[in-house]
Formats: sequence, C-alpha cells, structure tokens
Amino acid sequence: MAGANWSRVLFWWSEFQKSGPNDFDLHATGHDEYLNSEVDRGRELAGAILNTPGWASVDGSPNGVPKNLYLPYNHPDNYWGQFTWQLADHYKGRIDTWIVWNEVDISSGPWGTWSGTTADYVQLLKVAYLSMKSANPQAKIVPFGAAWWYDYGSTLSRMLDLIVADPDSKKYGGFMDAANLHLYSRSNDIPRVVSWYRDQLKAHGLEKPIWVGETNAVPYDDAKWQVSKENFRASLDEQASYVVQAFATYLALGVEKASINRMTDGTDFEAGGEPFGMLRNDGTARPALTAFQVVTKYFQDVSEGELHLTEPNGLTRAVLRRSSGEVVTVGWNMKPVDIDVVIPATADRALRVTKYGEASTVLANNGQYPLTLTAATANSNEADRRDFVVGGDPIILVERPDGDPQSAYRAFR
Repeated sequence: MAGANWSRVLFWWSEFQKSGPNDFDLHATGHDEYLNSEVDRGRELAGAILNTPGWASVDGSPNGVPKNLYLPYNHPDNYWGQFTWQLADHYKGRIDTWIVWNEVDISSGPWGTWSGTTADYVQLLKVAYLSMKSANPQAKIVPFGAAWWYDYGSTLSRMLDLIVADPDSKKYGGFMDAANLHLYSRSNDIPRVVSWYRDQLKAHGLEKPIWVGETNAVPYDDAKWQVSKENFRASLDEQASYVVQAFATYLALGVEKASINRMTDGTDFEAGGEPFGMLRNDGTARPALTAFQVVTKYFQDVSEGELHLTEPNGLTRAVLRRSSGEVVTVGWNMKPVDIDVVIPATADRALRVTKYGEASTVLANNGQYPLTLTAATANSNEADRRDFVVGGDPIILVERPDGDPQSAYRAFR
C-alpha cells in the first residue's frame, strides 16, 4: 500500500526468554506469522533487539547490562551471546539485518533504554556482531539508532573511540556494517547531523553507510490528539511536507536506507505515546501516507544526488538521478512568504507533482522552470517564532532527458 521496501521489527529479548536461557518462545512474534507474510511480499526486514529479561539483567531492569556480557561471545554463560546466536540462526534468510538496542544516547527518562555505560554498550555490540555473524555469515549488524539531539553526538563519539580502541575492531570492521540515526521534525537539520556522523566515522577509520532508522514530524492538530503546536511539532499538512523534504534530503546526501517511524500509531499511543503514524489505529490515513506514496513512486532507484542548501531567498533544492535516467528535482521554501524561483531544466518539459500526487506538465523557458513556492508555516519552535521547522509545500519535477523532446510528455501522459 505505502510502497515501502524495507521495515524495522522490534524483538523484545524479555519476551523470548522470560524464564531463563533455555527459553526461545515464539509467542514473542506470534509464531512469526506477520514476519513471514512480510517476507513473502518481498519486503526486507531489519530486526531491532532490546529489553533485557530480569533474570539476565545485572540490575534486574529491562535496561540493564546482561550478566556475563564480558565472557567470550560463544561462552555458554554469555546469555546475550547465546540469545543473539539463536536469533540469527532461526531467522537467517528471512531477517539478515540486526540493530543492536535503541537510542542508547537517551540516558534517562521515559525514553531511556540502557542503564549501562557506553563501554558496556560497545561490548554488547561486539558480542552481537561476533555471535550473529557466526550463526549467519550474511548477517549485517547495525548499532543503535541515535537520537543525537539529546547529547549532540557525544555518546556516538565515545562509542567510536571505544570501538577503535578495541584490539579486535580492525579485524571485525568496527563491529558494525552501517551507522544509524533517528532524525525528527526539521529537514534542514539533516545535512548537518548526517555530515557530522559521516565525518566522525571517517576520522575513526570507519567509513560506513549511514542509515536513518526513524524519521517523522509529530502532528499537533490530529483529531485523536490535539495539543499545542510547540515543541517542534507540525500540522498534518506540514507533516506531509516533511516526509517529501526529508526523503529528498536523505537521498541527495547518499543515505543508504531511511524509514518512517511509524506506519501505525500502535498501542503505546493508548498508553500516552504520540500519534504520528501514517495510519491511525482505526485504519484511517493521515496525509503523510499519501506523501510517502509519492516518495516511493518518484524517488525509487536513486543512483546519485546532490543537495543545494537553503539560499537567501528560502529555496532549498534536492536533485536526484534515478537509474532509469530520470532526473527528479525537489524544491521547497524555508521563508514565511511565497517566493518565485527558477529551477534549471535538463529537458524541455517535466512532470510537476505535488506532495499529494497531483500531476501536471510544466514547460521549460530558456532552460529553466519558473515556479512559485508557497510560504513555510511551521514556526513551532516556541523559543523563536521566526524559525521554521518544516518548509512550505514541496514541488517535485520529474524529467526524462533522453534526447527526444517529446519523450517526457509521452512518458508522463
């Protein structure tokens, strides 16, 4: 329905092994019925593992460091190593990508998931890497998705320092196959944070692809959850704009994988979580779903891209080149007034698409497309109302510069 080709699934260790290390209870995944149906659809799955069982936790909490974590990864009493080996072995061929824990950089509060040190986390990652690769040599191991803004990357920097200091790190690729971020609310923050992490990895000799395991903007005006627009929230319409702007930015920056969190609100909304899914729990769709469908239709198979950061007039532009030969240009306005702009053309005409999929043909004039980009309205930073968190309505231009001036029109008609 949405066009997604990969999805993250949570694996709660505490549910698989409630009573002890000999458990492997598939009630935790409904006996894999949902997972198997996703795989049968051709969707790639990434499993995110977290939540220590009480019997295995040093402090008895679900955020605790596993007991015996510093034993060799394959020692029978290294409970984490034994469990992750079982996961990788049971799911190999169905799930070959594993994310180790979640948002470890949030050190406290209701969203905290880890009470150990950063050194303990690096050992957790190392054990998972060695055990899961031994069970499934095709497995990819990815560290936690970092919220980043909670400590401006200091946990990530410390993690990378400790990884490269480990004598086994070089032999085992830094115990990771990709890096992972969670980015919300502001598409114009994405270049800064992605570039920061990429530079950190390079400085540590770990040039890994970047993934964004979670991204979204949280709406304030949904009928299910009407609250103040403050705290960097967005309207439902602005949330849809964010989806297009964020994915265009990720692809232009060469991010390898990116994922909306989440498809459906889920049960934690009922427990007080924020309802920002593309679908509500009753099955009705938010506008963000339509925007995501536009993204999956027009942004597929991007082979390279370039990002043009916000210009003084407010124009922000991403240029994406698809393997099919199409050039997709996405433009939006970060200023609070409408602006007239011109976008360089590579063909005589393009398909002009809105975030809701409305399409029309636009003709080039002297090698340019004249456009009006609507004003940004998402001034939900209560500390500075002149700060716009999401840009105005994005415009997508799709061209087929294959030498036939009529081919673009025929292709899109």
